[in-house]
Amino acid sequence: MPTVTGLKFVKTNCIYYFKIDDQLKLKKGDFCVVKTSWGLDLGEVVIPHKQLKEEELETPLKSILRKANEEDLKKRELIKQEEEEAIKLCKEKIREHNLPMKLVEAKYLFDKSRLIFYFISPQRVDFRELVKDLVKTFKTKIELKQIGVRDGTKMIGSIGICGREVCCTSFIQEFNPVHINMAKVQKIALNQSKVSGICGRLMCCLFYESEFYKESIKKYPAIGDTLETEKGKGKVIEINLLKKYTVVELIEGEIKKRMRISEEELEEIKKKN
Repeated sequence: MPTVTGLKFVKTNCIYYFKIDDQLKLKKGDFCVVKTSWGLDLGEVVIPHKQLKEEELETPLKSILRKANEEDLKKRELIKQEEEEAIKLCKEKIREHNLPMKLVEAKYLFDKSRLIFYFISPQRVDFRELVKDLVKTFKTKIELKQIGVRDGTKMIGSIGICGREVCCTSFIQEFNPVHINMAKVQKIALNQSKVSGICGRLMCCLFYESEFYKESIKKYPAIGDTLETEKGKGKVIEINLLKKYTVVELIEGEIKKRMRISEEELEEIKKKN
């Protein structure tokens, strides 16, 4: 299996693999200059060495040109400032052309051979005149890329309702389809504020947490089932998977009482039954 180095580029969680140069001693956090299909770019080392199967690699595998030096890192900071200015100028041009676009991000390639603008729009946009205007302004190759609202949130970043950085910015590399049934399985109230993320779409965490709920619920009885407890027969009326308990309603004549059963107690009841 070939040994590779994993690099991550600005505004993306995706890891791209490059050939290892034995003469380069790389560690996590180092920056490298590489040649991509678009042009020169600067990537951060996130995986210094890793062995991958041939089918896991994109071919042909590209090489790292060099480890970034002090001059490269200074240039990187200057490019960041120029990207911020590019966003301001592009927003002005969008207003001038009266286009239904929300500009999200601007990215210069490291050799400044291309300037890429990422935008969101609910419809297809004819931006040909805008591109001509931007080429005159920036004197380089211009590319406008229309992205989805989830990708836009991933680039901008934000804080979710959980109080932490949104998953798409912090660690998600590829988006998976999220269905409303995933919220139903997790017993989440089906209203917009509870199940939607910052982007307005169903929260990504519903996807990877749904497997936990699907597996965990198998250990518990169904709502409405009858259990024989030490205090008598009762009907299951609630299951809390996170706190690991079941609520049973005991029927004693006309009086109804509720009893909370822990996961351990539930296992004992199953053995006796």
